[in-house]
Amino acid sequence: MTIDLNTVPPVAGESAMNIRGILRRSHGAFREDWLSDRLRCDERRAHEFAKALEAAGYVRRDREREEKYRSPFLWYSVTDAGQDLTRASAAKRIRRETAKTAFSEFMNRVHFVNASPKYFYSVRYVALFGSYLERRERLGDIDVAIDLKPRIAFDKAGEWVETFRQHAWDSGRSFSTWDEEIDWPRREVVLMHKSRKRSMSIQSWFSFVEMAKSKNFRYEVLLGGEDEIRHELAKARREQKRASKS
Repeated sequence: MTIDLNTVPPVAGESAMNIRGILRRSHGAFREDWLSDRLRCDERRAHEFAKALEAAGYVRRDREREEKYRSPFLWYSVTDAGQDLTRASAAKRIRRETAKTAFSEFMNRVHFVNASPKYFYSVRYVALFGSYLERRERLGDIDVAIDLKPRIAFDKAGEWVETFRQHAWDSGRSFSTWDEEIDWPRREVVLMHKSRKRSMSIQSWFSFVEMAKSKNFRYEVLLGGEDEIRHELAKARREQKRASKS
């Protein structure tokens, strides 16, 4: 179920929106010094905030990682409640009929991109999860995960880099860094699929595979091999269990 971000109280003075962004960027676990960098604060403030997140139930102290890495810093892992918060929506609730229309338009864009050679990435997998799969009239975000596949080979000579940069320059957009230029072909496809629809929450495939899932977690494969995706998710669960025991 997608949480309404507007109902989530702040923690230690940080808004729910900021907390969601921090937890998303942690990819499931973080050290206190990383948190200090994210908040641009001193170690004391980072420690207080981490403890506040722990008290709120969004993270837990991860002593296993501390021992594994012999870390001089405290480690924290994101809990199921924290993972739910990463998928929280700030958008207003929408009717199922409205969601159906937005979802249909999204899938049309998926097929359009895959049929158009002008895009440097195609969509390999699409999985639907979250509140859209529940029998409710009022919904939060439409949660989908997409896996993108480059159409241009990443050759060892690096010719693909200049091809990507040229594509970015041809777009007429301004870019602050070299990284933004070569990432534009991927980002272009993501933005095209979102199409400024606040009701669409598009997750990366990595986030979908690696996020903590409850026993009742449901998803529906809309594009791609169901067996391949099921095996990929099962492999991620095994690795997560192995990491938690090490």
